[in-house]
Order: sequence, then C-alpha cells, then structure tokens
Amino acid sequence: MNDIPKFTTVKGSTVSKTLEKVGHATVSTLVKLTGRPMKSVLSTIKTLHDRSKVHIGAYTVNKRGQIAKVWVWGDGDDAREPNNAKHKDGFIPRPDVAAAWLRNPI
Repeated sequence: MNDIPKFTTVKGSTVSKTLEKVGHATVSTLVKLTGRPMKSVLSTIKTLHDRSKVHIGAYTVNKRGQIAKVWVWGDGDDAREPNNAKHKDGFIPRPDVAAAWLRNPI
C-alpha cells in the first residue's frame, strides 16, 4: 500500500474524484494531484470520513519521519494507529518528572 501511483496533476479535479481514481493516497499526495490548498484537502477528507466515504487504510512514515495517514476510497474500518504515532521515536513525556524541576528550588 506504500506504492502510491504516479498521476499527473489534474487542475480543477475534486479531491473525492481523485481519491476514487487513485484508490489510496496521503493528504500531501492529494494536494499535489489536485492542485488545491492543504486546508481545502484536509477539510474535504474530514467531511468524506465523517460520511464514511473514505477510511484510513494504513499509516506511513514520510521523509521527515512523521507518521501520515494513507486514505483509502470506500467504506471500511480505520487502521489501528501505531503505538509511536503520538510521539516521535516512541518518547512519551512523564508529567511528574517534567514538572519536578518546577517544585525544586535551586
């Protein structure tokens, strides 16, 4: 599912039609394919997800090491979020240790 097909940019194409044609893509790929702004694509994906037209098929790591959702056209169950999706490198801050220095008079 990591092999996103290469399509030429179709200006004026809607996000839903593009995702239906491609089958699966990340938001950044949809921005490149449709030529629409990021906010517009995110808003459309959220609406389509709320209406059960798309679902999260998988998670992938982008070039910066961030986890991105791979959106798949069609109704289905969302893929489980990886354990380290909330924090890079699996680091989870502990509030008791992080706040300890606040109570420590130096």
